[in-house]
Amino acid sequence: MVTKPTDTTWQGLLSDTSWRSLSGPPVGSNSARLGQAEIRQARQIVSFLLGPDSRIFIREKTSGEGAGTVHVMVQCVRVLPDRLSAQTKLIELLQDPFAGRRTRVLLIDPSFTLTEEHKRFRFVAMEY
Repeated sequence: MVTKPTDTTWQGLLSDTSWRSLSGPPVGSNSARLGQAEIRQARQIVSFLLGPDSRIFIREKTSGEGAGTVHVMVQCVRVLPDRLSAQTKLIELLQDPFAGRRTRVLLIDPSFTLTEEHKRFRFVAMEY
C-alpha cells in the first residue's frame, strides 16, 4: 500500500523514500550532461524490464562545479505485483548508464497515487 508523503513540496518529494538513489558518489570526469548513448541504454533497460510501452522521464540538474543530479521517473502502464522489488531491479540495471552521477529513481504504475508535484515533474522532465 502506498502512503501519501507528508511533505508535498518538490524537495520534500525528492527526499521521499519512494525515490531510490543509485549508489556511489559523483565522479568529476563523468559529471557532464547525459549523452544520447546513456539515454538510449537507459531506454533499452526500461523497455526490457517493463515493456516497450513504458515511459521514462529524465530531468538533470547541474550545480556550480559541474556535478549534478539526475532524476528518473519510469511509468509502467500495467500494475506491478511488487513495485518496490521492480524498482530495486531497475536501479540495479541503471547503475551502468548513470555511473558516476547522483541519480534518483522512481517507478510508478497505475496503482501509484500521483501528486501534483509528480505530475509537474513529468511536465518539466524530458520524456524518452
